[in-house]
Amino acid sequence: MRLRISLRYLDLAAAARRIAVAAVDRLARAAFPPMCLICGVERTGEEVFDICAACTSALSPAGRHACRRCAIPIDGELAGAGIVLCGACRVFPPPFDAAVAALRYEGKTRELIHRYKFSGKTRLAGTLGPLLCAALHGAGLMEGLDIVIPVPLHRRRLFQRGYNQSSLLAAEVGRTFGVPVAADLLARARFTEPQFSLSRAERRKNITKAFTAPFPARLTGKAVLLVDDIMTTGVTLGEAARTLKREGAARVVCAVAARAM
Repeated sequence: MRLRISLRYLDLAAAARRIAVAAVDRLARAAFPPMCLICGVERTGEEVFDICAACTSALSPAGRHACRRCAIPIDGELAGAGIVLCGACRVFPPPFDAAVAALRYEGKTRELIHRYKFSGKTRLAGTLGPLLCAALHGAGLMEGLDIVIPVPLHRRRLFQRGYNQSSLLAAEVGRTFGVPVAADLLARARFTEPQFSLSRAERRKNITKAFTAPFPARLTGKAVLLVDDIMTTGVTLGEAARTLKREGAARVVCAVAARAM
């Protein structure tokens, strides 16, 4: 009898706890309703990510047909004919071996990236990370990779921003695929101007010799996944890949949340 009473008491206690948690949750939602991290409207709370359904549907997927080397879209007919590289990569292949992007850097995607990168919305790594992981899985590029390395920020930029957006994405990828993240294997050797304000030629000059690999012995023979938030011309990722290969990496694959067209 005592055992039955004890079990009944535990059941009632558990039910009371569930009711209390639900009540607190309702109060919290009433006082602090979940807001879309892009447009700021109130969310229903049922969305998968921290952005509303309207913003989610307005994102621009990277598309089915893209250059395997630099991830820029290519014509579907060319892809159907077995041409998997864009004209630029056929003539001047970049230092990295392959690339994949989750989204096109346009419209609502551009707004999402800007919120994530410049407005301190670090929780958006939980939105962009799964999308990037899905793109990597779909492209079959994770097989055989040994290390995930984020594109680093200079310490001055890191102090200004407070976080490295590429490191947060790299952590999402590493956790999902069970591949170690080694942020210390690539570093900024010098401070550079923001690339978005420069021409292609200026970008190349700005980023030349901007990276260093402090521990080359740990790179020797490794297949690396290099993670960044945006690829525009590919100059930054190219210089980073060139540095990694010069210091011993056998292969470098680039993964970006968004690709500028």
